[in-house]
Amino acid sequence: MKKINLPARSLEGKYTLNETMQKRTSCRNYKKRMLTLNEISNILWASQGITNKKYKNQRTIPSAGAAFPLEIYLTVHKEGIDKLGPGIYYYEPKEHALEKISESDISDSIVAATWNQEFVENASATLLISFNDKIIKERYPERWFHYANMEAGAASQNIYLEAVDQNLGTVMIGAFDEAMVKNLFNLKNLLPLALMPIGNPRNKNFYA
Repeated sequence: MKKINLPARSLEGKYTLNETMQKRTSCRNYKKRMLTLNEISNILWASQGITNKKYKNQRTIPSAGAAFPLEIYLTVHKEGIDKLGPGIYYYEPKEHALEKISESDISDSIVAATWNQEFVENASATLLISFNDKIIKERYPERWFHYANMEAGAASQNIYLEAVDQNLGTVMIGAFDEAMVKNLFNLKNLLPLALMPIGNPRNKNFYA
């Protein structure tokens, strides 16, 4: 399918780094609002975007041996993101672009896969952090899984902090049916590590 180029990341944040860390929290209560393409672009870039166009291995997160085994997927809920229809998208960091791989709104199915964490359905979108074990398994046969989780932790924290800067909310979900998530996103050889719904906090004083 045709790639969707994302808007360039704006480096002018609303808060200082210390302020975003102070305000970082987990949000499980969302009020429906259509997010802008710029907002989700910033969050995807924070997850593992390229920071130096000349050196493609310089990203917003560290990676053991610069292997970058993480792969990020975005599922857009109905009326979730302006200019993006419902469906599943794959994030390509090197091009800062999305590739639509499905037109299905799977928000209901994600609720079921996370053992009925119903708040997910009220989010505008959900990010999936997955990884390709083949990229690092041979290089680090004894430590590869540890490194993958370390990298996922760095990516999730970036997503948290960027969500704060966009006055949005998120939460890292690790409790899910792995087989169901793999099937929903058609992961094949990839392993899911975390789901992160993104939405507008219902409490207007969330970041006050």
